[in-house]
This record gives sequence, C-alpha cells and structure tokens, in this order.
Amino acid sequence: MTGIFGMFERSLHDRGGNIALMAAMIFPVVLFGAGVAIDTTNIVLQKNRLQAAVDSGALAAASGLANKHMSIDDAKKTARDYLVLAMRTSTSSAVPDGATSAAGAARAAEASAKQAKADQALIDNTLISINPKTLQSGAKAYDISVGATLAVELNALTHLFEGGVVNLAATGKSEGVSETKNALSMVLVLDRSGSMAWKTDTTDPSTGGCYIYEESYWPKAKWNVPCYVSKIDTLKKAVKSLLTQLKTADPNGDYVRTSAVSYNNAQDAAGTLAWGTASTETYVNALVATGGTDSSDAFTSAYRDLSKNSETQAHAQKSGAVPTKYIVFMTDGENNYFQNKTGDAQATRSDDSTKFYCDKARDDGIKVFTVAFKAPKRGQTLLQGCATDASYYFQAEKSEDLVAAFKAIGDKASSLVVRLTQ
Repeated sequence: MTGIFGMFERSLHDRGGNIALMAAMIFPVVLFGAGVAIDTTNIVLQKNRLQAAVDSGALAAASGLANKHMSIDDAKKTARDYLVLAMRTSTSSAVPDGATSAAGAARAAEASAKQAKADQALIDNTLISINPKTLQSGAKAYDISVGATLAVELNALTHLFEGGVVNLAATGKSEGVSETKNALSMVLVLDRSGSMAWKTDTTDPSTGGCYIYEESYWPKAKWNVPCYVSKIDTLKKAVKSLLTQLKTADPNGDYVRTSAVSYNNAQDAAGTLAWGTASTETYVNALVATGGTDSSDAFTSAYRDLSKNSETQAHAQKSGAVPTKYIVFMTDGENNYFQNKTGDAQATRSDDSTKFYCDKARDDGIKVFTVAFKAPKRGQTLLQGCATDASYYFQAEKSEDLVAAFKAIGDKASSLVVRLTQ
C-alpha cells in the first residue's frame, strides 16, 4: 500500500504533463475563436454583396419601367437577372481551365451544375414586388421592392457549434416612373357684383373720357376725363393673362381643362369644364358688374364640378393622367346679400357655407387660390380661410396687383404642366 500511495504522491508533484493537458483543453477554444473570426468576416462580406445585389435589381427594374417601358413581368425578370449576376462569385466563365480533357469537361459540368443550383436557390428565396400608383402630378409610378435571403455556410471550425448555416436577408427599394404627364382642371369663381363696376386708379389712355362709377355716387355714372379702367375690366385682363399662360403650356389642349362661374347676389349659370381655355375666356369677357354679393352657391358649384368622377375620367381617357384640381376664388367685397331682411345672419350663413366647401376642397386635395381685390376686412378674412395655405392667398389693392396675382397663379399652374410634359 505504501508503494501505491507513494506513486500517487509523486504523480501529484510531477508537472511534466500539465502543459499538454492545458493545451488539449484550450486548443478547441482557440480553433472556435479563429473560426468565428473567419465566419464573421465572410458574413459581413456576403451581407454587403447581397445588399448591393438587391439594390442593383431594384434600380434595374426602375430603369426598365422608366426608360424602356417594360411590363411589370419584364421588370421583375430584369431585377432577378441583375440579382443573380451580382451574386455570382465571378462574372467570368464557370468552365475551369483544362476543360478540353475528359476530366476537365467533367469538372466544367460539375461547376456549371453547382452554379445553376446556387442561382436557383437564390431565385427561390427572392421576393420581388412592383406596385403601380399614380402621382398627384399625374405621372404613372411604381414602388419596387427586391428582397432576398442567402444561406451562408460556416467553416469547418465552427460548423459543429453553430449548426452550419447562417441565413442573411436584405431588401432593396426604388421608385420607377414610366410616364411624366401632368394635367390640371381649373374653375374660376369670380365676383361680378355692382362694386366691380367702380373705377380703379388706372387711367385708360385709349379714350379721352368715359362714364365711370364710384362708391360715393353708385349706381349712377359720371362722365370723367381722363377715363379710368373699371375693376371688372381689370379682372378680365388678369384672367386673360392666366389663361394665356395655360394655353402656352398646353397649346393643343391635351392636359388643361378650365371653366368659370360668376356670382353677384346669386350664382350665375356656370360654365362647363372643357379642354383648353377658349370657352372660359369667352365666359369671362361677357361679365357685367351688377347686384350684391353671395359667393356660397358659386363656390359650391365649382367644388362639385371638380369632384365629379367624370372630370377625372376625362383626363384618364385623353392622356392617362390624374389631374391636379384648382379653384381660383376672387372677390372685391364681402357677402352682403340680405335675403328676406335677415341682415347679418344671412351674410354669416353665406360665409359659413363658402368656408364649409373650402374646407371640403382642401380635404379632397383641390387646391384653392384666393384673390382679394380691394376687399374689406371680412371679405379678406373669408378668402384667407379658404386658401389652401398662406402662399395661395393674394391681396390686391391696385389694378397691377390684381394682374400680378393672376399671373402668379398662372405661373404656378402652367410651370407644373411644362415641367412634367416636356
């Protein structure tokens, strides 16, 4: 027994095998760490390659839709082709060197089959969606998404610990626009009340004198030298400037539809939305200033005409575009037609009704320009509240201000047409 215990004691004090034992314990950990480092580098590389590949596929589909007018199915095939090509390890031939021999031919066939299998696996794990839409400008566009999953095999050092495969996912997105058409529908809501007959501060050099109207002796006229341009004639000049810009932008009447509706103490018969500007110009040139002011029915009529499905369909049938819709609302006064002697209550109802449909227009995406021409405070307040935003409201105190306001409206509307139809 003493001999046995002696041997055991000596083995405890003998450290000659400790290094080998520690090495045997640590070596797998070192190998695993090295394997993880190698796999981490490879995973980052493959993730970047996959992201670049799906991005290239999405952009290729967008380009095909925009420039080559591809169908959606063709665009999807193009995206897949770009994705597969980008993920191949090399764009060179898959046939290895020495393929002329029987052994080489066998290796070539094996490499080709392996590449085909990898390509098919990538295709099977790729989802491509192309969703058509119509922009507010009328352009046809497509939201494109290319998503792919790639299985990356781990190396032998970490295979046993991690299950052998890591799945990577990436998504590329883009937007393709296949048409750049734009269209618009515009209704002018114009005040022709009696105060629109009053003179402006602009003289008319074309004649030595004329009968003019002023607030102080309205509704009588007075001969005056020099002659002054009336507010209604200034309005006609301003509208002509706007319509001329629209006609210049769309000389063939393919994208622009216009009409007008005037009002005094009641709505006049409304014009009909039609291609081009000619009928609207004729309507406006025939306006005569008389009566009181009640904008509610005229504005409501404009809103309803623009909201009809038939108006959108008219553009769809002619150009395939969805129109931007506008109301241009102008007054030189305030709602003051007191029916049945109800006084301010009727004026308030007219304001409220007008504002109600201004809000509906805004909610429905109809843009509302408003122009106050020498209007009193309540009239200005109504128009400020009706405008789409502050940039759509104009306050004109002089004749040139009114013409400038309508010119600015024409610039904004016609520049959209020119920019998107060239």
